Amino acid sequence: FEHNDYTGFEVQPTGRLVWTPHAGHTVWAAASRAVRTPSRGEVDADFLFATIPPSTGQNPGPLPILMGIEGSDDFDTERVIALEAGYRLNTGERFTLDLAGFVNFYDNLRSSTLGTPVPVLDPLTPYVLQPVSLANNMDGTGYGVELAAGWGVLDGWRLLAAYTYLHLDLQADNTADEDEAEFFAESTPKHQVSLRSQMDLPENVELDLWLRYADRLRWASTPEVGDYLTLDVRLGWKPWDAVDLSLVGQNLLESRHLEAAMESVSGPVPTEVERSVYVKATWAF
Repeated sequence: FEHNDYTGFEVQPTGRLVWTPHAGHTVWAAASRAVRTPSRGEVDADFLFATIPPSTGQNPGPLPILMGIEGSDDFDTERVIALEAGYRLNTGERFTLDLAGFVNFYDNLRSSTLGTPVPVLDPLTPYVLQPVSLANNMDGTGYGVELAAGWGVLDGWRLLAAYTYLHLDLQADNTADEDEAEFFAESTPKHQVSLRSQMDLPENVELDLWLRYADRLRWASTPEVGDYLTLDVRLGWKPWDAVDLSLVGQNLLESRHLEAAMESVSGPVPTEVERSVYVKATWAF
């Protein structure tokens, strides 16, 4: 139970059930309710956050367009009901397996609606004000599965694999917010795969490899965000117990790739993740 000044009391219960029929076998299920309470900006915001120059693809008119955020006193709490279930197998040090499924029911998700443009005849720089109002006009469901496995191949060498599938289905309460609902539903990878190798070598040397894959984003963004496969490598050495030296290479399979689409006009412009190499030294005391 918690209280806030915007929406009053909020209740966030959770119930969990675990059954262990045999040693090394665990079945579990959970049901939870969680909320995200409004921020001060979502309630009181009133500011200009972006300018679209005239005579461009987004603004073919002769005047610049200034985008302005308008908060709302009626902005409500975002809510989710989460149902989860899973199975875990643990055969000891050599092998573990986790399988989990989930269904989330979302309600009152934040949306931003474009209002009616208003000409502002400023004597120095006339412009068009495009108000953007915040509301709770989105809801929907999300479901998926997660599979994770660990295998101790040899003493000092372990493999970790994981797969995730996620499907989001969001709907807007009015046609003005349909594009935003589609963006959030289609701007998360449906499939993700991870494979990690952790190896202890002689003379306190460690070799870690991480290969990961992410599915393309189905939102028709510009530029498009395609699927990618990348590899990280870490070579570590512990000359003493308190000192750890590492040489790390990230995103080694290609020079650069894009991972995210632009969330909104006011959001940061997506940048490509580049190949990189760095050295790290850690001293614990």
